[in-house]
Amino acid sequence: MNIKDIQGIIFDMDGTLVDSEIFTEKSVRWLLDEFNLPYPDLNFKQFYGITWQRITDILQALYPTLMKVNVSLLLQDKFHEMFKSDEMIYIPGAPEFIKKIQKDFKLAIATSSNRESLDFLLNKMGIRDTLQVALSAENYTKSKPDPECYLKAAESLNLHPKHCLIFEDSIAGLTAGKNAGMYTVGITWRATDIQVMRSLADILIKDYNGLSEDFLIKIK
Repeated sequence: MNIKDIQGIIFDMDGTLVDSEIFTEKSVRWLLDEFNLPYPDLNFKQFYGITWQRITDILQALYPTLMKVNVSLLLQDKFHEMFKSDEMIYIPGAPEFIKKIQKDFKLAIATSSNRESLDFLLNKMGIRDTLQVALSAENYTKSKPDPECYLKAAESLNLHPKHCLIFEDSIAGLTAGKNAGMYTVGITWRATDIQVMRSLADILIKDYNGLSEDFLIKIK
């Protein structure tokens, strides 16, 4: 894959553009506390970058008492409550980077969050008109690490996957990008499995300020 062939850039949302994955973790903790369910050894990072339905499947497998509970709805409501009430914190350099590249590349977002969260971010960040494509969980049937979301984004941009570069913060997301045959950039802002990310990302940075000065020159 030649980085000089990049024509489109696709962003994940939570943890990649905005520091919101912590709300996912807090939502799961809240739910388990509500039902008095213990979680001493639960790895909350496994819930990063996947759909609410996939999170629901994992939790119901671990806690059978949740089988009769609308876990997905409860988690989403709690997430949106926190997402909208707390001050939005962008991953450092994200807004500036998007403005810098908007004239040179086709841009898209492919998030596992639902349309309500995506629309809120687009309006808050002021990038709705900057993107050619904005896809949410309602647009696909499979969760990351399945590449469906990124393949749909590339198709919507009228680009071959090999001409697309993705920005991701999760193992599931980077795996999805690789499975789609795309160039991958890993954001380690809240990452704990950096070694695993390094094996999946073509480039690994803490945030957008970590991109080298010649990065855009290389991909233009």
